[in-house]
Order: sequence, then C-alpha cells, then structure tokens
Amino acid sequence: MRRCIPCVGLVVFLGCFTFVIVPDYDAPSSREKPQPSPDAIPTIVVDPGHGGNDEGTKFYHVAEKEMTLDVALRLEKTLLNFNFPVVLTRRDDHYVALADRVATANKIDNAVFISIHFNQSNSATVGGAETFFADQKLSPAEDWTWVGFFSHSDSTLDNGETLAGFIQAALVMRMDATNRGIHSKALYVVRHTRCPAVLVEAGFISNPLENQLLRDESYRQRIADSIAEGVMNYIRTTHPAIPPSKLASAQKNEPKP
Repeated sequence: MRRCIPCVGLVVFLGCFTFVIVPDYDAPSSREKPQPSPDAIPTIVVDPGHGGNDEGTKFYHVAEKEMTLDVALRLEKTLLNFNFPVVLTRRDDHYVALADRVATANKIDNAVFISIHFNQSNSATVGGAETFFADQKLSPAEDWTWVGFFSHSDSTLDNGETLAGFIQAALVMRMDATNRGIHSKALYVVRHTRCPAVLVEAGFISNPLENQLLRDESYRQRIADSIAEGVMNYIRTTHPAIPPSKLASAQKNEPKP
C-alpha cells in the first residue's frame, strides 16, 4: 500500500497563513464610553517635563527639570483659581516614563494635556517660545493592530492644534517672547494622549538672557499665567456650553497682563 507523505514545502507554505485574532475596531469595546456633559469643565493634566535622573537640558547651572516643575506647580495653582480640576504627572523631582505620563491623561474621560519644557540651541542667540501638537493621534497600546506591527492612527481625535494656537498666542503676548510658532510633530506624549494635547517649549535655557529671566520667580509666574490664559481662551471657544457661573472664579482671578 502506497502511503501519501505531505510535501514539506506545502506544509511550510500553509503555515504562513496562520491567523491572528485581534480586536475589531468597529466592534463595541471599552472605547465606547459615555460622553462627558457639554457643560463639564475638563481636567487639565499638567506634565512637568523630565525629572529625577533625567535633567533635560542644562545651561549656566539651570536645569530644565527644575524649571518645568516650578512652572507646573504655579500653573496648577492658577488653574485651580479658574475652577479647573488639575492633575500633575509628577509633583517632585522623580523620573516618570513617557507611557506613564500618557496613561495619567488617558484615564480621564474629559481632559486637556499640557507638557511643559524648555528648549536649547547650539547658538546662544536663539530664543523664543513655540508650541507643538500631534502630527497624528495614535490609539492606546491596548487597541491592538494587525499582528501588533503597525500603529493605528485615529483621525477622530483632536490633535491639539487649536489648543496650541491659543497657548502660543498668550505666551507671545504676555511674555513679549519671540514667536517661533506652532508645529505638528511626532512627540510621544501628544501623539498617544486621546485628549487634546500640546507640548510647550517656553523659552531657551541656552539663551543667556532667557536663562537669567528664568531665575526670577515673577518671570516663571508669568509663564504659568500665560499658559493658563491660553487654556481659558481655548475652553471658552471650544466649550461654549459651560455656563459663566462655573468659570466665575476664573473671571475674578484671571491674571492681569
């Protein structure tokens, strides 16, 4: 009796068609959460860049991680006066992974994310402020893609461009800073947050003049107040359903130019 032996090549070929089951993006999932009320005030997630063993940039004995935390704490206080709920990704000098910063924001259904940084340049004459928003939004890691190899962009999410515009305008006007504009960029913390998110470069530590200004508490407070004003203008424009009474304390305590 003649026995049929499968061709090894055919077995290998068929093995290439192994199926991988992944979540269906169109199927009901945990992503389908109740939408927040239109008159709900968003939580502002403030992210002081760097921290711990990650100093960021450092010039003339001024470390970025210290400046970002100081401005973030000042921004928190100002935003609380505006009636905004505020969450910080760090409150002291310790390192926080980028994924953990993003996770903090993604746990909140109604949020705005602001990452604070300071810049550097090889030229000491370069200065000014600029604000970045996402080139595209990517789904969180739990939303798998085909075999896990390809990122899944989500065009339905706010990429933060409008928020960036309001914050940049306030920084330039209040700080009398050189306007370096707003830019889309593939930065992890703005790409992977599901809420509107920006990364603010509030000045150049490598610039001797701006470095000296950053040593002044009142100057750092002006940076915080500028960002807060940009957030307020953004919320007033994009969340018209929020009644004035909810922002009454903001109007009373709004920082003066």
